Amino acid sequence: MSEDRVLPSLAKSTDEYMAAFELSEDGYLEEAEKHARKSIEIKKNIEALILLVDILEKQGKDSTTFQKMLLEEYPINPDTYRRLFLSSFNSNKEEALSYINRSINLLKKAIYYFDKSRLLYSMGRYLEALASVDTAIKMESRNTSYWNQRAEILMKIARVNDAKESCEVSLKIDQRDRNALVILSRIYLNSGEKEKAKELLLKIENRDEEIKKLLEESIS
Repeated sequence: MSEDRVLPSLAKSTDEYMAAFELSEDGYLEEAEKHARKSIEIKKNIEALILLVDILEKQGKDSTTFQKMLLEEYPINPDTYRRLFLSSFNSNKEEALSYINRSINLLKKAIYYFDKSRLLYSMGRYLEALASVDTAIKMESRNTSYWNQRAEILMKIARVNDAKESCEVSLKIDQRDRNALVILSRIYLNSGEKEKAKELLLKIENRDEEIKKLLEESIS
């Protein structure tokens, strides 16, 4: 195929992928699926394949065919194994662990260590989870999600002061970070410092049932 035909095909495939991505973000999953499939039909690409697997699973549909396609077409791309990790996170944790380890072996990346930490945390392997998120933080120290994850783990192993410090670091990065405010407010509630907890909770603008319950606890 000549170069002047390849480039338009690539552009059309990218356009279809972008449409799928934007529709998916807005929650229009059926339409997003159509565009993702079209992108792959025009020209196979890992971005559209990963997105299609995600879209199908959000709809409760079988994504096995496209998971296999990912492995066949992109066997040495770490994002292939991250997508497989996400697909098996809830159904087969040992398999998910093998996938995320494969991603890490291919490329040392902060998000992969964070993913591994989340999985290990869900398996009750807290010290390993802590080691993984600490590695993520060393690589990317200004990500509040990583510090919040660290705080959650530290709470599980009764290192409350360290958990508090992790929340405080997160709030220095983003003073409105919801998860950090919630975790830290719980720490204060557990220690009987209700006024401090209330002060933090009032900083959260969109108050769902979880926040309302915590606020009630802080004034009771």
